[in-house]
Order: sequence, then C-alpha cells, then structure tokens
Amino acid sequence: MARAKNNLLLTQVSGTIGKQLTVSQRGGQAILSKAKEKKGKRYKFSPKQLDVQSKFANAADYASDVKADPDMVAAYMAIAKPGQNANNLAIRDFYNAPEIHSFKADGYTGKAGQKILVRATDDFRVYQVVVAIYSASGTLVEEGNALLGRNGIEWTYTTVKDNRSYKGYKVKAMAEDLPGNQTFEEIIL
Repeated sequence: MARAKNNLLLTQVSGTIGKQLTVSQRGGQAILSKAKEKKGKRYKFSPKQLDVQSKFANAADYASDVKADPDMVAAYMAIAKPGQNANNLAIRDFYNAPEIHSFKADGYTGKAGQKILVRATDDFRVYQVVVAIYSASGTLVEEGNALLGRNGIEWTYTTVKDNRSYKGYKVKAMAEDLPGNQTFEEIIL
C-alpha cells in the first residue's frame, strides 16, 4: 500500500485501474493498493465466520448511528489520530468492552452513605457504572448508578440502605460503554 500527498494526477481519482491497481482517498491522501481479485465460486461460511460477519455488521450499524449524530462525530474526532475518522473509531469502540481496573468496597460496613469505588476505563468512554448489592441468598438489596469523579475514570457509588447483616453479601459492579459492551466484577463481603 502506497500513499501519495499533493499529487495532481491522483487528487480526484478513486477506483480500480486495469484490474491491477486500486486508488482510494482517505484523510486527504490518495492510497494505492493492489486490486482485489474477484472470487469465482462462493463457498459456505463456517459458523465462526458467520459470527464474525454478524458482529462486524452490528459494528457498522453502530458506526452509521454515530455518523448520523454530529455531536458523537465531534467526540470521536476529538481523540482521532492522523488518518483515523469517526467511523473507524466507532467500529473499534464497538469491539472493545470497558475494563474494570479496581473495585473497592473494603470500607463498606452495611451503613447508608458509605462509598464503593470503581475504577473503569474504555478505549473511548465509559457510559455508566452500576453497582448492586445482593444478600448471601442472592436477593437484590440495593442497586444504583455510580457517579463519575473529576479524574474521568473513578466512579463512586454511595449506599442508600442500612444492611446490618452484610457479611457474605455480594457487591457487583457493571461498567458499560456507548456501544453497549458490558464488563462485570464481583466482591464477596
């Protein structure tokens, strides 16, 4: 693949030339690449290949939704490097789930108003973090959204109920990004 800048011959050209060379325009540059060969006979795709194609189609749909929203395009372009566009970044974001780096509930003693901390990041942006507390038998005790701190990666959930017998309880955190990818962590008190 070759790139050309400020080339008068290739400025307005795109397409395939002589079944050997493909010219495409991207980021103000002309990109030259080998022409793709046409496949004669179609073959059956494996289930794994079909899954990959389905996931990519969903990623492309998400990227189309992003391109239809000028605010989202501006947000993705704010982190774009040279040669990247909002479409590329949206597809990458679709494929990458957020990460929960730390999840701290060690200061929780079952009282209302106590803090549970979650540190979560994503290749673009974490949309929300939800914290839930379950009893030892699996009954939901409380659940709510954590608030994003000033540093942009630390989320804080403040408990709202008193739970006298909190030993053996499970605290679960879920981090979600804009495409809807979710990551879960769990702590047993």
